[in-house]
Amino acid sequence: MGNQAKQRDLGHRISELIQRGITISDNVMHYIDSTFSNPTIEELGRILSDPSNCETEPVFELIFYPNRQMQEKIESYLTQKTHNKEDIESAVKFLSHQKKTVTVVFPDQRGTLSILLTDSIIRQFIIRLNLTRQIDKRFAETVSRFISDESGNLKIRVMLRNCRMNFPDPVIVFLCTCIEKMYTASDLFWKAFTFLLNFFDYIDPTADIYFSLMQEKKAMLNSIDQAKKSEQALANNNVEALMLKGVSILSIDIADARKKIILIDHICISIFGKTELYGYAEQIESPVTVKTFASDDFL
Repeated sequence: MGNQAKQRDLGHRISELIQRGITISDNVMHYIDSTFSNPTIEELGRILSDPSNCETEPVFELIFYPNRQMQEKIESYLTQKTHNKEDIESAVKFLSHQKKTVTVVFPDQRGTLSILLTDSIIRQFIIRLNLTRQIDKRFAETVSRFISDESGNLKIRVMLRNCRMNFPDPVIVFLCTCIEKMYTASDLFWKAFTFLLNFFDYIDPTADIYFSLMQEKKAMLNSIDQAKKSEQALANNNVEALMLKGVSILSIDIADARKKIILIDHICISIFGKTELYGYAEQIESPVTVKTFASDDFL
């Protein structure tokens, strides 16, 4: 397929994707209601059609921010194609010339609006599809080999496509091993894989992965301990009194932190065959699973 044909094909694919309509999520609707004081559908139509209203731009960005389901619909096409910035610009021009409108469905039976696809809306939408990002061949081969169901295959490709950084070789090998060992064996695979993609966004990419995971676990345990001490201090003092004493107040979601600790243990046992329970003399090794641990182990 020549360049022009490929670019027209991409434009048609994106047009089909958007023309299916967009349903507003509750989170986006909450932002709209908070910004514009619970507008009716008629009021919202007037607000969004006012070019002088500086508050409409972030609303358009949220409305036309492609969710994972939309990305999965086009991902099967992207498995066989690669695209560059020139392709993106051609797709933007193609869609801009069509002057199409999109049906936007709002929740709470508020109604629907037809919104004209402007150059700005189209460009931001396409950029956020991450079409120019190339999925490493090792990921593609591992996903194809170990994830046979199409929905799981497309979901994980979209997750990888949305990553902000290019992973170094050790991380790619580790994530491929995670897919191989955990996809069919673990009910926690999707939570674990999501955690790992976020985790590798901020750790030192050159550090030992097992060591980094254990450091993360130790940091969370320390945070839970400090948060519990803060809760005890607040039970007996007000915030102002504690601040005057120079006492630091740490507030975290303790339940969420414990879940992440469980995920770390589950990942390490699945991949490395071991984990460490701080305060215990010995490592916990396979075939022990995370279900073996008592809840007290994560306090």
